[in-house]
Amino acid sequence: MAIFQQRLRWYHSLSTAVEVMRTLLFVALFAVCFVGSPSIAAPQDLCDKQFVVSQVNLPMTTQLSPSEQATIRARLIGRCFDDQQVAELAGRVRDTLQSFGYFRATVSPTIAVVDVSRHPQPVLLNLEVVEGARYKVREITWLGIKAISSEQIIPISQIRPEDILDMSKVRETLETARRLYAAIGYPTASIVSEVQVQEAGHWVSLYFRVVEGAQSP
Repeated sequence: MAIFQQRLRWYHSLSTAVEVMRTLLFVALFAVCFVGSPSIAAPQDLCDKQFVVSQVNLPMTTQLSPSEQATIRARLIGRCFDDQQVAELAGRVRDTLQSFGYFRATVSPTIAVVDVSRHPQPVLLNLEVVEGARYKVREITWLGIKAISSEQIIPISQIRPEDILDMSKVRETLETARRLYAAIGYPTASIVSEVQVQEAGHWVSLYFRVVEGAQSP
């Protein structure tokens, strides 16, 4: 009988220990969830602007593909801004459209506040977009290059004839060319791009004009 009572006390102690461990595990998990939750709201808490983009509406008649529409939304949703920065949002959309070949695209944004009680206030961004024609590159010409050969300059170009005109690749080419000139001793070289549009067939001629300047000693 004494042995049975001893074992009963042992089982009771073991059960109590298991319950204690379960309780501690639950408390620990709850604490992790509670402490971790502010990190979800952290980006919004760090926003010191008046508005934040929560939704983006594009015209039902847009000729943009679903992936292009998704790219525009991804570059806007979550972006903080003040009322005087709406034009900057329009410029961001226009830059994106120009990376798709819509060189003459126009964008007119309007905003509608979704919840005035929050800070920043989430807004619905309505975009009136006129894409226009999609242009392709017919020819690329480099002017003013003397210190380097065409064999060196052509491979660094991020864009080629017959490509869709992507102005982001034009900017990348400019930056790469500047780094190349700096590497060979021309840190002040000036390089600008010029786009000449040919509406017949929706082609463009792309020119890169270089003023090399003096070579550093």
